[in-house]
Amino acid sequence: MLPAPHPGKEKLDTITAVSFIPSVISENSYRPEEIWAAVGSFQRWLGAVGYASWDPYDIWGTAYGLFSRRMYYRHPALGLPLIAPILAMEVIYPRWRKWFVDQERFATADGQLILAFANLYQLTGNDVHLQKALDLARDLLCYSIPGYSGPCWGYPFDWQHHRGLWKKNTPFITATPYCFEAYLKLFDLTGNESFFATAKSIAEFVQHDLHDTPTSADAAAGSYSPTDHSQVINASAYRAMVLFEAADRFGQPASLESARRNLNFILQSQQADGSWLYALDHGSERFIDHFHTCFVLKNLAKLNRRLGSGDVTGAIRKGFDYYRRALFGPDGLPRSFAVKPRTQIVRLEMYDFAEAITLGAVLRDEIPEAFALAHRLARIVCQQYQLPDGHFVTRVYIGGIRHTLPYLRWPQAQMFHALTNLLVGIAGQTAPGAAAASNPAEKK
Repeated sequence: MLPAPHPGKEKLDTITAVSFIPSVISENSYRPEEIWAAVGSFQRWLGAVGYASWDPYDIWGTAYGLFSRRMYYRHPALGLPLIAPILAMEVIYPRWRKWFVDQERFATADGQLILAFANLYQLTGNDVHLQKALDLARDLLCYSIPGYSGPCWGYPFDWQHHRGLWKKNTPFITATPYCFEAYLKLFDLTGNESFFATAKSIAEFVQHDLHDTPTSADAAAGSYSPTDHSQVINASAYRAMVLFEAADRFGQPASLESARRNLNFILQSQQADGSWLYALDHGSERFIDHFHTCFVLKNLAKLNRRLGSGDVTGAIRKGFDYYRRALFGPDGLPRSFAVKPRTQIVRLEMYDFAEAITLGAVLRDEIPEAFALAHRLARIVCQQYQLPDGHFVTRVYIGGIRHTLPYLRWPQAQMFHALTNLLVGIAGQTAPGAAAASNPAEKK
């Protein structure tokens, strides 16, 4: 049994109307102590509420949610009135979901929490952070999905999508790599061989249980799950990253063939302007959005640390140029879409901020502009979008309505991970221990 959520203090009102005026914040005015303060405040909130959470998509896994989405995908005009009540609930009072769904643990969140606490341990040497990461890693393995070549993870609800239905606990390549990275990070920090063995076993799932769909003589799209043959670009990016890492770390040359074919699919799918569509094989998924573009870019950057490929470097630079040009507004804040799949009511998505910050940290050495952008966005988040109890705003709707019900998978864990990634990046640019020393909360 997983631990129950800790009792938490009363939350703030779920939505508040605000008049949003973007701040002009110079990178030169950035102070890392603001990030440390935000990270400390978030940790206090997390300690009070625990690791179970609702999710923005859990309500869609109810019988009514599945039915309404299925109708909407088949007959949009007929389905729109059916999905409207759930959309309205999400805007007006998302806490109503407590009558329909329970809080759950999410591997994507737990994996990134492990990585964040590991970052803090790396920066400070404080064993409290390491112990939190170890406890999460133990829980994470307990709810991995059985029946595959290695541990893997998905979502704890059914998911109706354009292609059909993914049942609860279908493993996804977009969730499992965070767990892979988490166990490798713990091995690197502790030398515990069990973490190395777990990561190696996860790579077996990624190699053997996902499908390759040929897209050219030397390229193939990696599937999103073991049950599909989709051509989702970021799914192939996650898979290629894991397989190149596995080939190097575990001496698994058999991983290289699939990794290279998935990488070629990503490179060949990049459009002339530098962008990537979300997917190539379904008309309704030919959109371009912020955080999925970040997923592609950050995984290319990670795998290229192993490859040192000029072609990959060129694709990253071309992709980042498009990203900076098309996925930020005139106010310098992230835009959710460059090409929209449908009408949008969200003005600012904090998931976009989190992934932009992590991308900047990953690209620190290759593209200094990305790192400077991460600095600026982090300060905006900490000053304007962290609530008094320590968690972050989820999103801001058109009209200034702020969604403040915290979902760990979207984007609380991502933001915590992103801010600690930024602190690690700052530490890499300063004297050893400088970033940790700027944290007044760390007293050893």
